[in-house]
Formats: sequence, structure tokens, C-alpha cells
Amino acid sequence: MTLPGRVPSHNDEPAVVDQADEGSDPSLVPANGYFEGQIAVVGETRISGTVQGSLRGPGHLTIDSGAQVDGVIDCDSLAASGRITGPVQARHQVHLLAGAHLEGSIDAPSINMTDDAIWNGKARIGP
Repeated sequence: MTLPGRVPSHNDEPAVVDQADEGSDPSLVPANGYFEGQIAVVGETRISGTVQGSLRGPGHLTIDSGAQVDGVIDCDSLAASGRITGPVQARHQVHLLAGAHLEGSIDAPSINMTDDAIWNGKARIGP
């Protein structure tokens, strides 16, 4: 899979993608897409496919229904309705929406969860 934007040639360096230059599909990893490695994204970021690795950056991260992330998430805020395996750290808040399944800890000032979300892990709530 080829990602638009600037992708470094070294596997241990994060891929940096400018979402403002994307077309009509706002997903960094589209449905049925796969990405392995570290991703650093600034701004609004949507994952609709599978990510094996970390997602870190100063922005809002959306994990769509049907998406899967296996790795560390560190962002300003998270809204998830897909599957996440790994720790989540958010500087503002985490929303686990209907269909979300999180296997991992959450460290955030605020956590919101719908009745249809599943979470198995520890929490650290506060600044």
C-alpha cells in the first residue's frame, strides 16, 4: 500500500502525513488497508483499516468501526469505534463509541464510554 504524503525510507522513522493534502477520503489507512510501523500525524486523523504499530501526534484520532490498531496510541483526543490492542494516552479525552473494543490501559483526563463499548484494562484519570 502506498500512502500519500512524505514517507521516510527508514522503517524505524515515523511516517509523516499532511491530511490537508489528501483527497476526498479522509482516512490515513483506508478500509481494507494495512500499515506497519510508526505513524506521526498532525491534525485530524482517521484510521479505517489496520495499523500494526504506534500512532503518536498532537491531534484528534478517530478509529472507525471495522478498523484495528495493535500498538501504542498517544494523541490529544481519541474517538474509537474499532478495535484497539495496546495502551492509550490522550491529553484531553478518550471516547469509546458503540462497537469499540479496547484491550489496554487508558491515561487521560476524561473518559467517555457508551453502553455498547468494551474495555479491558486499567485507567489513570486526571491531569
